[in-house]
Amino acid sequence: MDARTIMETLGHSTITMTLDTYAHVMSTTLKAAADRMDDALGLDESGGESRSEQEADTEK
Repeated sequence: MDARTIMETLGHSTITMTLDTYAHVMSTTLKAAADRMDDALGLDESGGESRSEQEADTEK
């Protein structure tokens, strides 16, 4: 959920208040989303190579 929606839902008067309060949660959410994208694209955590590229390298 985006910060603006959270701000309006919770009745915060400014986006700054929301971001200051929930920034740690948002960074966790962004990391989880990035991990899901890596999984979907077949990327590993070390170098960004896809699994198929790694397998091709090991076959050489």
